[in-house]
Amino acid sequence: MNRLQGQDRHRLGGSLLLAVSLPLLLWQAIPANQGAIPSPTFLAAHSIMEIFAIIVAALVFFTGHGAQETVRSVRSMVLGCAFLAVAMFDVLHFLSYMGMPDLLSPNSAHKSILFWLCGRYAAGIGLLAYVLLPETPAVRYPASRYGWAGALLVAGALSYGLLVSPDSVPAMYMAGQGLTPLKVTLEWGVSGLYLAVAALLYLRRSQITHCDIQSLMLALLLMAAGELFFILYVEVSSTANLLGHVYKVFAYYFLYRAIYAEAVSRPFRQMRHMLGHDDLTGLPNRTVFNDRLNLAMARARPDAPCAVLLLDLDHFQNVNDTLGHEQGDLLLVAVSCRIRESLPEKAFMARFSGDEFVILLENMTVEQAKQVGQGMLQALAREFDLGNDRLDISASIGIVAYPTDGESASILMRYADLALHRAKLSGRNCIIVFSRDLSDDIQRRVLLEARLKHALERNELAVHYQPKLEILSGRLMGWEALLRWQSAELGAVGPDEFIPVAEQSGLILPIGEWVLREACRQLRAWQDQGLTAGTMAVNLSTRQFRQADLAEEISAALRDAKLEPGDLELELTESSIMDSLESAASVLAKLEALGIRIAVDDFGTGYSSLSYLKTFSIHCLKIDRSFINDIPGDDNDTAIVRTIIALGGSLGLTVVAEGVETEAQLAYLRANRCDQAQGYLFSRPLPPGDCESLMRARARQAAA
Repeated sequence: MNRLQGQDRHRLGGSLLLAVSLPLLLWQAIPANQGAIPSPTFLAAHSIMEIFAIIVAALVFFTGHGAQETVRSVRSMVLGCAFLAVAMFDVLHFLSYMGMPDLLSPNSAHKSILFWLCGRYAAGIGLLAYVLLPETPAVRYPASRYGWAGALLVAGALSYGLLVSPDSVPAMYMAGQGLTPLKVTLEWGVSGLYLAVAALLYLRRSQITHCDIQSLMLALLLMAAGELFFILYVEVSSTANLLGHVYKVFAYYFLYRAIYAEAVSRPFRQMRHMLGHDDLTGLPNRTVFNDRLNLAMARARPDAPCAVLLLDLDHFQNVNDTLGHEQGDLLLVAVSCRIRESLPEKAFMARFSGDEFVILLENMTVEQAKQVGQGMLQALAREFDLGNDRLDISASIGIVAYPTDGESASILMRYADLALHRAKLSGRNCIIVFSRDLSDDIQRRVLLEARLKHALERNELAVHYQPKLEILSGRLMGWEALLRWQSAELGAVGPDEFIPVAEQSGLILPIGEWVLREACRQLRAWQDQGLTAGTMAVNLSTRQFRQADLAEEISAALRDAKLEPGDLELELTESSIMDSLESAASVLAKLEALGIRIAVDDFGTGYSSLSYLKTFSIHCLKIDRSFINDIPGDDNDTAIVRTIIALGGSLGLTVVAEGVETEAQLAYLRANRCDQAQGYLFSRPLPPGDCESLMRARARQAAA
């Protein structure tokens, strides 16, 4: 924005200078108004201005020939060659001025004017070629890299002739009389050439790239205006001549901005754009959005709030897994375009990360932001056509407002993320507006995470065990290891509360490894006591299951506890398996090679696809307690339970019912030939000592 404001100021100055040229020309058109300037003063001013013009001409040449060969264009190289000639002619014009040491022939106004006109026509022809030629890569014409040599050869030959015998050309200036008609005609021709190039530039402005068009237009018009001063002066050291050189300096300044400065600053602007924008969608990235949010917060008022909408696509990972990342990228681009089209004109949108987008709405209330969010969900509800694939996808949105919900950008985005998370938990494809109860959840979660980090070292975690019984015989078949947390500060914290925190924070990895080793150690201890403990089931989280070295970790735990692979059963949820089928296949194959049993926990609550049951080596299905609660009274639940038992039996899998609490439930499961059961009807999860007592009591009953 600051750069644009600076450009506007420069262009305004150039436009004012152009507007002033007409009254100045009318004033200087009267010879009596042309003030005489002392020759030493004029020579010094003239030298400074010509040196500046020579430097700019050299920079324009460098722009055309100094760029990398892959990004050069024929157009810029032709302009560079022309301005190499301009630089040479301007140097000779400068050195041929009266008062400078003679150069091959006596210096004179006539001789200086000859080089002046050569330079002006070379500049006009070069700019004409620049406007007319297409943006053709120079690499197509290898010979173009030597164009500078040709320009030097032609300019050098012409310059040598003019230096040796300047009088071979008709007079351009006569002392005491002023400019000759030929000089005036040629100056009019130069001015007309510049105006013609300016008209062509306007007509072809859409076809000219890598150039500041407005600055180039100002340069051409100022050049044309400056040339008119050179048809007016009578004495060389006069205000008319000086004004002409002043206009030339300003014209070259805008030429510098249009050609050289634009070319030099372009890579840096491109780099800044790359650093601040997403390569795939072209949207601003997180860094740019944070800057924009801070600016919006500074402008916001209680009667003019701003809102932030954080949007995340639902189940986007499934698109990458099933159709590939190329189709996933195409979908992200299509989604970003459709969201952009559904937004108000002044909304600011960025890609936050992955499949997350964020929208900033200034001067908008929460209710208005919610309406915008509904519009986005409706836009995304339409099917996406991606070549051979037609996809449906939904999104979840969290909304937060400033200044009501937070005082800093980081807090606002944390709250927006929490609202988004709640939208995911609420069934997805919906909008949740942040509220203070969610803030309380954040504080509780932060506290849990902080205390959970030290729970292991403080020995606050313990493993309890719940027995699994064979339904027909009542025989003990094994145990399920269940984690418990008794915090010194928070008291007893339920696993439904702290396990998700451990998952999201990554603490589940060290905790999960500890549970695995503790369960294996405990089973070994029971075996050493001669107790018939059966197998030990340990739950694996999704995050644990994704570990590349999971099989090695489990093998080490079995080896250290001196257990057989068949003693251990790992319980996975359906979502853990289905989230990444390729990864799941690799991990399950390694576990199968070890000889470890795999159970699918909470069966029936996840994916509807059952293909993984035949694809992977699964040994056990555990019917979720939500289906057991209402049997045998609920017809739907009884049908589901009966179907799962039949499915498991037909596939040769062990079926375990979780959450069995009544004799009626047990009777129904027995009647339908369910294999095993666990629940409060038999026993709550017990500490190791109580488990030993239970096993000894059952052993005594069996013996009796």
